[in-house]
Amino acid sequence: AASARFGSESSNFLLTGFDDQTTFENKTICLVSRYPFWTAFRRFLSHLHVMSGSSSDLPLERFVSHLLLTVPVPSPGGQSIVVPLPSLTGPMVLSMPPTKDLPLLDLPFQRLFACLDVPSVVTIVLGFLALERKVIIMSTHPSLVLDACELLRSLLFPFELCAPYVPRLTQPFMYFPGAIFVGIHDDECEDGLAATVRKNMPEDSVIIDLDSGDIDCSSDRYEVLKQCWNIIPSEPRTILVQEIETLCRDAGLVPGQEPIDSQIDSAFDASVPAIFDDRAVQDSFLRFFCSILGGYERYLVVPDVDFVISGNEWFDAKGFLASASQDYAPYLGSLVSTQLFQSFIQRRTEASDLHCVLFDDCLAEFHASTVPYGRLGGDVETITSVDGEDP
Repeated sequence: AASARFGSESSNFLLTGFDDQTTFENKTICLVSRYPFWTAFRRFLSHLHVMSGSSSDLPLERFVSHLLLTVPVPSPGGQSIVVPLPSLTGPMVLSMPPTKDLPLLDLPFQRLFACLDVPSVVTIVLGFLALERKVIIMSTHPSLVLDACELLRSLLFPFELCAPYVPRLTQPFMYFPGAIFVGIHDDECEDGLAATVRKNMPEDSVIIDLDSGDIDCSSDRYEVLKQCWNIIPSEPRTILVQEIETLCRDAGLVPGQEPIDSQIDSAFDASVPAIFDDRAVQDSFLRFFCSILGGYERYLVVPDVDFVISGNEWFDAKGFLASASQDYAPYLGSLVSTQLFQSFIQRRTEASDLHCVLFDDCLAEFHASTVPYGRLGGDVETITSVDGEDP
């Protein structure tokens, strides 16, 4: 009897249709693209996340297929593509900068300056990344690590990072003999990657903790930070810091002291950030490079027709450094010896790189103008009071 009952139950289970069963599964949707529309794609994923818990009759696949099959890629310098997202307060906006313009950066600098003060950002970009040191970014917030890496890298324009770049490192790679730029998610585990790297810091490396704003060094911290800060030319460095601090003040942002989102990862945060002039930040760093690299094009060496000479000889570094001012020479001496600078010279010499052309145009305009550029310079409107004096 027991045998017959078991057979009957087995038959009933096998005859149950799949549509009559309720199953629960974890699913992950990953949006992959060659275009770095970070903020736009996060809004789309946030929309899918909200719709997955709603009572809408439209399946998620309908929204995904619309994005992949219907929404076009915006043309450089053309009109923006606006995609309505019913579950959010605003649409997803896709836009591409003109070809002869700064590269696409769809991330807000507000997140970076909420974690780090202005001198720290200037030191990281100009003292660490531009001079090719080992730089490790850490945070307990996964998306914050990626955002900080991308934002810091964008401030190197017109240069491109030549060191190995991994914005989300999951395996030990810090003991590479040359410069590296990596980001690590701190999972707060004792045997995690972040804890392991902190215990065994690679030689000549720096760790930037975005959660605390601290910078740790493999050697004497004070001496390393002092050296990297002092080697940056003082006058353009001071102007740069003042410009960025003014931008932060205009946006009501206190650099390095803003609260970091601890409950919701920014990938699922659909809130609209406060107004912050992101382009002005990039322009400020661009003006810094324009101020210290004036006349570099006169020291380019035209290669022979067979391109026999090496890339190092495409630029007369000794002549350029001899013409530089005493305040600029130490920093320029370190900069021109990097792969980052040599790669820039190679792009400038071999091909008509539009980003190099843009930099040359900016360089010529910067040094030809009698009015100082910058957030604190002549491009800022001056309001005159009634008695004729500036307020």
